[in-house]
Amino acid sequence: MDFIFFLGRLHVLVLHLPIGIIVALFALEWLSRKEKYRYLQAAAPFLWGAMGLTAIATVVLGYLHFSEGSFSGLSGDQHRFFGTVTAVVAAGVALLRVGKFADSYKPLFFPASVVLLVLISITGHYGGNLTHGSTYLVEYAPQPLRSLVGLEAKHKLTSVKEADPFVDVVGPILRAHCQGCHNEDKKENSLVLTTYAGVMRGGESGKVVVAGNTELSELLRRISLDPSDDEFMPAEGKPPLSAQQRDIIRWWIAAGAKNGGTVGDLEVPPELQKALSAELGVSF
Repeated sequence: MDFIFFLGRLHVLVLHLPIGIIVALFALEWLSRKEKYRYLQAAAPFLWGAMGLTAIATVVLGYLHFSEGSFSGLSGDQHRFFGTVTAVVAAGVALLRVGKFADSYKPLFFPASVVLLVLISITGHYGGNLTHGSTYLVEYAPQPLRSLVGLEAKHKLTSVKEADPFVDVVGPILRAHCQGCHNEDKKENSLVLTTYAGVMRGGESGKVVVAGNTELSELLRRISLDPSDDEFMPAEGKPPLSAQQRDIIRWWIAAGAKNGGTVGDLEVPPELQKALSAELGVSF
């Protein structure tokens, strides 16, 4: 299975080929309708053929990538569906374009390039959700839009003491560093770190945060390892948490891993007050 997983991860490299070719085809088919650029039509069969082949290869590798089992939820299903539709449409139109009766279908090719452009945009959107989490685009959006996707209201803080320990402090740190692999659509080891419920639920190996116990909290252990350690998190070269952020998470766990209330309700050591102020950008 390791070799299949290896091939599957090539999906994230190969997918750029059909995207680039589809954009180029859209431009070619649009320009070549004008007499001045009619000569571009000579390149069309080659581009359509290459696009069809690379689209099929991308989808095949995508299915191998999905076999790892970490992808679930609506975004995963939609990404797979629209990716498959894109490949089918691309291959079908490519066959017509390189065939001997291509001239008979000439009016079809520009609209087909528009359809494919729309399809790869939708597919790419859901793929982005898998990589960054479904709330990535609206993380800093106005609150009405944030509410539509289920994000908690951001507090307009004037001091650290007003902050919610998870919503304002720990949650944003975890989303910034962990949501690429541990969101609702891509649950590595069945672990979700983008919501309080997900953090406290844990993953396949059990709880990752034990309220009040830093020694038994696997999340803290993983983020505190040497980056060269195989168990270090975040993995795969993603930016590690700063020493300041690790200290904040250690304090949060020791203080009971609270969600709700305020930082002012908790005991905060003087040295951590400075770290919290720097992290949130307001005074203590």
